[in-house]
Amino acid sequence: MEKIIDKILTVLGIIPAILLLFMVFSISFTIFARFLGFSGFVWGIQFTEYALLWMTLLGATWVLKRDKHVTVDIITGFLKERTKIYFDLVHSIMGFAVSAVLCWYGAVVSWGQYQRGVVDIQVVDVPKYLVLMVIPAGFFFLSLEFIRKFLIALKAIRRRKSGSSEGKEPPVQRSPKTSERY
Repeated sequence: MEKIIDKILTVLGIIPAILLLFMVFSISFTIFARFLGFSGFVWGIQFTEYALLWMTLLGATWVLKRDKHVTVDIITGFLKERTKIYFDLVHSIMGFAVSAVLCWYGAVVSWGQYQRGVVDIQVVDVPKYLVLMVIPAGFFFLSLEFIRKFLIALKAIRRRKSGSSEGKEPPVQRSPKTSERY
């Protein structure tokens, strides 16, 4: 099951890259066309707005899995490894709770938009639920990743407790460093 989720997360990392390429091409072509006196893609801005939402929500899980999200480690940088594991545990619980609520609420709103037949009227008329359905999907996968991070932190705590009773501290298996210096 974990391998299937990893493959899905890989796809969720590729889709935002494709959307970014689409945005770069669309905006660049529109600028170039206007420079030459043509109108360019009239739908470019509308779909760029949609792509920004989709990129954010689909890419968030991929970024979280690799621990590449922005972190503030002013406090955690001074903590011992054991205490950091407990922080990871609490962080995962809070992240899951927020993601699950936003997944549920996003599903309720998307379903309501579908039932009422709401259309986003711009250059291209698009049913609103098609734009918003990425919200529950993105937060669903984010919830799954927070559960995985919770289980990793729980295993690290158990390993520490069993290792400390034998008198030696086993190395803690953590995800890659959360903060990198560039």
